[in-house]
Amino acid sequence: MNKIAFEESYAIKDLGDELEKLMSKIDGVNLPFYDENFVLICELQIDMPRNKHEEEIKFTKNIIKDFLRNALNTHFILVLPKIDEILLFVGFDRNKYDRQTYINKLREVFYRLQREIHDLNRYFKLSAGVSSSVKEKLSFKKAYTEAHIANEVGKKIYKKESITFYDDLGIYKFLHILDKEDVLEDENIRCLYEYDKKHNTNLIETLEAFMDSNGKIRKTAEKVFAHPNTIKYRLNKIKELVGEDILKNESKRLYYYILIKATKLISD
Repeated sequence: MNKIAFEESYAIKDLGDELEKLMSKIDGVNLPFYDENFVLICELQIDMPRNKHEEEIKFTKNIIKDFLRNALNTHFILVLPKIDEILLFVGFDRNKYDRQTYINKLREVFYRLQREIHDLNRYFKLSAGVSSSVKEKLSFKKAYTEAHIANEVGKKIYKKESITFYDDLGIYKFLHILDKEDVLEDENIRCLYEYDKKHNTNLIETLEAFMDSNGKIRKTAEKVFAHPNTIKYRLNKIKELVGEDILKNESKRLYYYILIKATKLISD
């Protein structure tokens, strides 16, 4: 399948007029589809003053674009300059890859690119978000949204330099819409969150692992790389701060579990 020469710059800050203009551009192109298609957003995060390094930033974006074009079968690549994103529409035919093999390929390509960017400049970081499968042109706007959500959530719950797939987000697909006030409205969650921030502790992380492990101390310890006695101490501290309800009330277990997951998405 031939690649389409479709490269222009857009300043898409959100899903507003600029994205609508992009949709019009796409509608005007006879866009071929693979059996499986994905929108991928690759974001260059810059931890240095921009005004003194614009040429270096531009050069790095071109390296990213060329690397991805050569490494993947792309329908098109768009550089979004004002938000330091590169937007790709990629895909594969099932007679060449199965889905998991292709996803593994995307991960491999991303981490190779990440190493190359690190070698260029240690102040540049790379993250990426990948949408669910796109079946037709009308799904592109939805897929862009999914890729954007995957990238933003991935930076918060994993690390700033990760590739995150929308299909892997699970409950985080819904939690990203919550703001800090919504999450911390519950007094118990607020108490633990503020205690962690003040004392640089890991009570919420421990509680999350404890719930993920169905209340098993040893398994919780393995998840957070701590000694079982440390886990017992932290759980006792949680009881001391907010009581046993958050640990033992089965009727509220899902409620607290969701809020604990949501704390990973809020910013200070």
